[in-house]
Amino acid sequence: MPPAEPYPLPLPLLLATSMAVLLAGACATSARRLQPRALELQASGVEALGRGELDRAAGHFALALEFEPRLGEAENGLGLVAVRRGDWTRAEERFRAALAMNEELAEAHANLASVLLHRGEHDAALVEARAALAIDPGYADARLIVGELLLRLGKLDDARWELEKLCAAAPGRADARAASALVLARLGRIAAAEDEARAALAIDPMQPMAHRARAEILRRTGDLEGAAEELAGLIAADPGSIDDRLAHATIMAARGSWAEAARALAALASAAPRRAEVRFALGFVALRRDDLPLALQEADAALALRPRYPEAKLVRAEALARLGRGFEARQELAAVDVRAMPELADERTRIERTLGRGRPLLEIK
Repeated sequence: MPPAEPYPLPLPLLLATSMAVLLAGACATSARRLQPRALELQASGVEALGRGELDRAAGHFALALEFEPRLGEAENGLGLVAVRRGDWTRAEERFRAALAMNEELAEAHANLASVLLHRGEHDAALVEARAALAIDPGYADARLIVGELLLRLGKLDDARWELEKLCAAAPGRADARAASALVLARLGRIAAAEDEARAALAIDPMQPMAHRARAEILRRTGDLEGAAEELAGLIAADPGSIDDRLAHATIMAARGSWAEAARALAALASAAPRRAEVRFALGFVALRRDDLPLALQEADAALALRPRYPEAKLVRAEALARLGRGFEARQELAAVDVRAMPELADERTRIERTLGRGRPLLEIK
C-alpha cells in the first residue's frame, strides 16, 4: 500500500486559478446600489493584483472599504494579497471577513477552502469548496478544489465524477485534464489516464499537474526511474514543493531505499509539520525498517492531524500487532471502515490473519 496521496494537486495553482476568477469578475456587486468610487477602487485593486503590485493592490482594496465598508470583494482581494505574501493566517481572517459581509461570495468560500487545504483541514476545506459550488455550480476553480480534496481523502470515484464534470464544461483547461489523469491513474485506469495526460500536455506542455500524472502512471506501470525523473524536474522547478518531494520520497520507498526515504521524509516533516500524509509515510517506512516504536509514534502523529485516516490506522494496527499488543491491534482494525475505501480491505484482512505473527504486511504497490 503506497503512502496516501502521493501526488496531490498543487495548492499554489489552485490559489492562482481562484485569483484568475477574481481578476475576471471580482467587481460583481450585491443587489443594493454600491458607492461608485468604491467600485472604481476595487477595479483598480484587481488590475494592480494582476500586475503583481501587491502594495498598490492592498491600498486600492483598503480604500474601497473606506468608501463601502461592507464590500466583500475588497476583503477577498486583501485576502489574496495576504496569500501572495505568504501570510496564511491573515489571508484566512480576510476571507472570513469577506464572507461575514457577503456569505454568497463564492470566491471567498473557494479561497478559504484553499487556505484550509494548505493547513491540512480537509473536511473543513471541502465544506467551503462545496459552498462555493452551491452558489455557482459553474465555478470551475471551486470544482477543481473539490476534486483535489476528494482525491486527498481517498474518495477516488467521487473525485473522478467531479473532475469529469469539470472536463465536460471546460475541455480546454489543462489543469482539469491533468487532474483527471491523476485520478484515473490512482484508480488503475492507466490507458485512460495516459489519454488525459497527453491532452493536458498538448494544451500546456509545462502543466505541473500533468507531469505529476505522468509520474503516477510510470510508477504504477513499474517504471520507477522514469517516475523519479518526472518528479525531479518538478522539484527543480519548485524546490519548496512539499507534494513533489513527498512523491519523490514515495518512489525511494518503492525502490526499497528505506534509509534514503526516511531522511527525505524527516526533512519534510520539519518543513511541513502539519501534513498528515508526511507523518503517515514516516510511519510506513519505519514499519518496513522494523522500527516499531517509531512506526507507532508516526502513525499516532498522523492520526492526531487527521483522525479519519484509515491507512495510518493500518500502520498503527500492524505496529501494535508486531509489538505483541494484539488486543489494541484488533481494536484499531475494528475502527478501519473499508466500505469507503474498499482497496484497503485486503490489507486489513492480511493483518487480521497474521495478527501476532510479527510479519510485515503493508506493501508498496
